[in-house]
Amino acid sequence: MAVALKNEIEVVGRERLTPALDVAKKFVATSQSRPALTYVALKENGEIQATDSHRVIILKNIHSYKDNLMLNHKTLDLIKGYNFPELAKLVEVSEKLQASFKLSKGDAMHLITALKFIKSSKFEVVRFSFTKESIELSVPGIQIKLDGFELDIEQHFDGENILSFTPLYLLEALEAFVKFSADENITVFFQGALRIFILENEEMTIGVLPRRVY
Repeated sequence: MAVALKNEIEVVGRERLTPALDVAKKFVATSQSRPALTYVALKENGEIQATDSHRVIILKNIHSYKDNLMLNHKTLDLIKGYNFPELAKLVEVSEKLQASFKLSKGDAMHLITALKFIKSSKFEVVRFSFTKESIELSVPGIQIKLDGFELDIEQHFDGENILSFTPLYLLEALEAFVKFSADENITVFFQGALRIFILENEEMTIGVLPRRVY
């Protein structure tokens, strides 16, 4: 007598895990000096985290693993045992917040185009400044002023809204927002010229360390 088997198979998390991994892998370290940072971390709260110590990405509500795991994004091996840094503490917004505003995907795309040009020209540092109407990117001999923005800037402390970045790091932060987020907006938190620059919405938090310019 044949026995009918009822299969109830469910793929858990793949719909978000695959695109999340595709975004997060750009933030992992390439150097073996800190081996844990060459992995993507799967946290027990459902987050995916990655950092190379210069930038951070946290993607929220991605998976259903109940353990803290490390994922090799090349081999897809899962491991336990490494101590991964507490990234959430690194991207907490300080009480000494200087300014904040919402950035739309359309605004981000304008910035991405300009940053791709700067990166292709092999500049190592880009100066980033913003007002309610414009964002300016400048490198030696080139000034790119992007007009037409309507940034509702909350200025918490007076001061110049200027900082400098490695072009690739800011570029990939904006690309991660455009590629992964279903939300059309992300909030930008500017904490000063030498403090981590944070982009955050309900789906993701990204932090980029600015460059010290002498």
